[in-house]
Amino acid sequence: MSSITDKAEGELSANNTINTSSGHHNADVEAQTSQKKFFEGNAGDGTTVYDQYLTGYKFVLCFMSCLITMFLIGLDQTIVITLLTTVGEKFNAYDKVGWITSGYLLTMSVLAPTWGRISITFGRKYSILCAVVLFEVGSLITALANSMNMLIGGRVLSGIGGGGIQSLAFIIASEMVPIHRRAVIFAFFGLTFALSSVAGPLVGGAFTEHVTWRWCFYINLPLGGISFLALSCFFNPPKAKGTLKEKLKSIDYVGNILLIIAVLFFLLAISLGGVNFPWRSGAVISLFVLSGVIAVLFFVWNFRYSKLPVLPMNLFTTLGVSIPVATLFLSFFCFMGISVYLSTYFQIVNNADAMQTGLHLLPILISIIVGSISTGILMKSTRHIKPFAIFGGVAGSVGLGTLTLLNQNSSRADKIGLLILPGISIGVLLQTGMMSAQLNAPKSESSTILATSFFNFARSLGGAIGANMAQTIFNSSYKSIVAKNLHELNGKITREQVLSVTASPAFLKSLDKETRDLVISWIMSAVRNVFITSASLMCFSSLLTVFYSNKRIPAKEEVMSKEEYEAQQGQAQEQSQAEGEGEAQGEAQEEAKAEN
Repeated sequence: MSSITDKAEGELSANNTINTSSGHHNADVEAQTSQKKFFEGNAGDGTTVYDQYLTGYKFVLCFMSCLITMFLIGLDQTIVITLLTTVGEKFNAYDKVGWITSGYLLTMSVLAPTWGRISITFGRKYSILCAVVLFEVGSLITALANSMNMLIGGRVLSGIGGGGIQSLAFIIASEMVPIHRRAVIFAFFGLTFALSSVAGPLVGGAFTEHVTWRWCFYINLPLGGISFLALSCFFNPPKAKGTLKEKLKSIDYVGNILLIIAVLFFLLAISLGGVNFPWRSGAVISLFVLSGVIAVLFFVWNFRYSKLPVLPMNLFTTLGVSIPVATLFLSFFCFMGISVYLSTYFQIVNNADAMQTGLHLLPILISIIVGSISTGILMKSTRHIKPFAIFGGVAGSVGLGTLTLLNQNSSRADKIGLLILPGISIGVLLQTGMMSAQLNAPKSESSTILATSFFNFARSLGGAIGANMAQTIFNSSYKSIVAKNLHELNGKITREQVLSVTASPAFLKSLDKETRDLVISWIMSAVRNVFITSASLMCFSSLLTVFYSNKRIPAKEEVMSKEEYEAQQGQAQEQSQAEGEGEAQGEAQEEAKAEN
C-alpha cells in the first residue's frame, strides 16, 4: 500500500543518526559506513530526501521564487499600516479597519499546520502553486474592493494563501539542499523578512500619498505571477505516490477542522475583546470557552485516534523541536507587539508621517538583516546552534528592556541605538530556531516537513496573538491613565476625545501645545507598558534557549550520501529476504518432523 496511507511513518532510526556499518558483501561500503551518519527522514509521500535536491539554474530560479513569494506575504503584513486611516475614511468604516490586519494574520496563522500535511499528500509543487493563486486572487479582490466588507474578505483569502506560502517556501527551500547547507539558505529568508518589513511602510506610504492605496495590493499581482511561472516551469520534484483516492483518504479532516476552529475562535476572542466587545461580554467569554473545549477535543483526537495526525506527538516530546518552537512563539509574540507600538510611538508621540515612520524603523529592520545573515554564516562555519540562540535570547531581553527608556524627548541617537538589539535578537532566533527544529526532527517519515510547519505555525500564531495582546495592554493602560489624570485637562476636551486621539492624529495636532503635550505623555506611558510586558516575556524566551539541543550541524562528510542510503536499503532488503527464507526453511523442517 502506498506510503501516503500507511500509518507506518516508521522510525528509520531512534536517534538522529543511522548506523550504516552492517554491510558485509561490499568492502567499500563497509569502510564508508562504519561510522554513524546523519540521515533526514523522507517526506512520507513515496519519495526520498535525495529526490528533492536541486542544483544549477533550477535551484537559483526556484529559490528566488520562494524568496519573492515570502517577500510578498511579509510586505502584506506591514504595507497596510499606513493606509488604515485612508481606507477608513474612504468607506466610512473606522470601526472595521483593524480587520484589514487581523483578517490576514488570523487565516495565515490558523492554516499553517494544514498546509504542511497537504504538501505531503499532494506534493509541494501543486500545494505552493495553489497557495500563490489564493494569495493573488485575494490581493485582486482587495485592490478592487468597493466596500469595507469586500476588502476584508479579500484580506482573509490572501491570508489563507499567505499561510501556505510561508510554510511551503521554507519546506521547499529546505528540501532543495542537504542540511549542512541550510544555514545560509535560512539567512536569506531572514533577509527577505526584514526587507519586506522595511519596504512595507515606505511603499504603502508612497502609494497612499502619491498614487492610490489600491496599488498596495495590485503590486502583488506581477511579482506573484513571476513566482508562479518560475515554479511551474522549473520546480519539478518527483510526484507524490498514490492514487487520488488514497491521497484524499490520507487527510485527517477531523483533526484539521478541530484545530482550525479552536485557533480561529481563540484569535477572534482576543481580537474582539476590549475593541468590539468588553472582555466580560458573553460573546468573548463564549469564544474562549468554545476554543478551549474544541482544543481539548483536538488533542484527544490528534494523539489518540488519528492515523495521520496533523501535529504528531513526537514533535511535542522531542525537546530539540518543541523548545525552539516555544522560543519563537514567545519571541514573535513580543516582536509583533513592539513593532505595532514603535509605529505608534513615532507617529503619535513624535508626530512623524507614514514615510518618516518607515525610516525611523530602519534601525531595527537593518539589525534583523545583520543578525540573520551573520548567524547563518557563523552557524555554517562553526556548526554550532545553541550558543547563538542563547546570545539571541539575552540580546532580546536586554534590547526590549532598554526600549522602555524611549520618551517624547528622546534624542536621535537613542531612537537609533535602542532599536538595534531587538532587531539582532529576532534575526538570530529565527535562524537558530529553524535549524534546531529541522536538525532534531524525529526520523520518522514526513517529520521534517511537519516540524517546519509546526515552527511556522508557532511563529505566525505568536505574532497574531502578540499584536492583539499589545493592543489590549495599550488600550487598558491608556484608559486607566486617562481616567486617573483627566482632571488635569480642566475640561478642555472630553474623555471620549482623549481616548480617540490615537485613531485621529489630526485631532491631536489641533490641540494647544500644553494639552497636546499632556495627552502625548499619557500615550507614551501606555506604550511603555507594552514594552515592559514584552521585555518580561522575552526574558522567559531567553531562558528557554538554555535548553536548546547541543547537537551540531553535521559536516558534509557526516551526512549520509545517496549511495550509502541505497546500499543500506539494499542490505536491509537482503537481510529481510534472508530472514524470510530462514523462517520458511524452519517451518518446512518442523512440518517434516511432524510427518515423521
